[in-house]
Amino acid sequence: MKPTLVLDSIDTYKESSLGHLKYKLKDFFENHSEIEVENMLDCIEDMNAYENLGHLKPLSQEHVIILDEDRLETSAAEKAVLDGEVFWEHAAAGEATRLGLGTKYMIFLNEMSTDRIMELRRDEIEKDFANDPEKKKKALAELTRDKLKEQMGCEPEETMPISLGVRHMLQIAFDIRKLAKKHGQDPHQVQKRQHMLVVMNESTGDKIADEWAKYNHFGFDPGKILFMIQKSFQGIDVKKGQPFYDESHDAHKRLHNHGQMVMQKTHDDEIFRIVEGKRRYLKSHEFEQILSTKKDMISYNIEDINYLTGSIDWHSLALALELGSQGYGMAMEIVAQNPLKPQKGGAAFFDEKKGRPVMIESNQLKGIKNEEIQHLNKNFNHYPNPSKAFKAVKEGMLDLHTCIKKAKDKDGNDKQYLYFCTPQGDINFLVKTAYVMRKELKPIANWKSPATTPPTVRACWEQDRQPGFKEFAEKVLGKI
Repeated sequence: MKPTLVLDSIDTYKESSLGHLKYKLKDFFENHSEIEVENMLDCIEDMNAYENLGHLKPLSQEHVIILDEDRLETSAAEKAVLDGEVFWEHAAAGEATRLGLGTKYMIFLNEMSTDRIMELRRDEIEKDFANDPEKKKKALAELTRDKLKEQMGCEPEETMPISLGVRHMLQIAFDIRKLAKKHGQDPHQVQKRQHMLVVMNESTGDKIADEWAKYNHFGFDPGKILFMIQKSFQGIDVKKGQPFYDESHDAHKRLHNHGQMVMQKTHDDEIFRIVEGKRRYLKSHEFEQILSTKKDMISYNIEDINYLTGSIDWHSLALALELGSQGYGMAMEIVAQNPLKPQKGGAAFFDEKKGRPVMIESNQLKGIKNEEIQHLNKNFNHYPNPSKAFKAVKEGMLDLHTCIKKAKDKDGNDKQYLYFCTPQGDINFLVKTAYVMRKELKPIANWKSPATTPPTVRACWEQDRQPGFKEFAEKVLGKI
């Protein structure tokens, strides 16, 4: 029987994760004593492969719930926000690895230039089409300043000097206040009813938390704004069949993806609030109690650029509330693949063996290319009745995905290490999940690469141009 994960603490997660790995390895190696990380390179795809890979079929509309904006009434969604019945989660620990820009939350788009974006895009084209000279030549010929300017709407330097993370927090405060005014309620009081969790990384978490205090929690109630610093982990080495975390140094530490983030939320003393400059840590049951009072939890990703001009999707929230009344614990929106830059991520299929739709991470699709994936998870999930998903994750049944990455050993030499990379989307296997498709499909709009940097600049530019946004930003941050 596959061992379950023990999620009392980071230490029990680490210990039980190694047991999980040993269980997986036994199916791929006859002689365990000869297992080394380098020997796993040829079987890593098989280790991650989805169990029913041969039974996957493309989705059809009969398998999903259609979100029809023309037919959905949003008054219940607006009331839920006004009453503080929605929990807001911001996953902001991610690094702009492909862009070489550090933590996405901390990036100032105005500090980039058109020349720098062209340089990044040129390097990306050279890499993407290294084996296709004709496509490379065509893509490079189409890369012009005028075309970039058309995509961006402005020069990057013309956007307001506000980091991407602060832009996110200003936008949700701005939208909630706008809702309050629409209903004749006090914007300050409506803001202070909201509960929120901001997930940060170890390198910038303290700085971001201090920034929240500096800006008076953007008008939210400090007692209801929660923080968590997502842990990173040393690489796993394997000697004579025994996996272990190489704790001889820290230079090779990495995050274990958003799946570990949701598991860490179930630990004691990981989530905290800052009141009067002091951190107060919550026990697991305290956080679960907060979730139990909410009708829905919305999990945002910092790279979602549509959010910058409308943080609350009223139609999807209205549908999530309806689904919650039907016992669902998760709603995943399906979007079209991005034709500009096909990307990996959660992919939607119908599993004939299970007899239902499934969302599968692309590293489980063994050989299927990004451009062959028709529908992706938008990376923006609803969790109706959010304590359901929380309790399901706490039972330790999420599967651990694995990847092998090149890093440095303690002597600075190149070395292959194994890391876990479980996606948050795997919760769809633990709770009753609805797979939602809009009547009018929209391509995914995430900032993940140089190709998607121009649309990100445009999103910031359009955010700045919202009536009243600049004035609100200056009221919170000071003169810009």
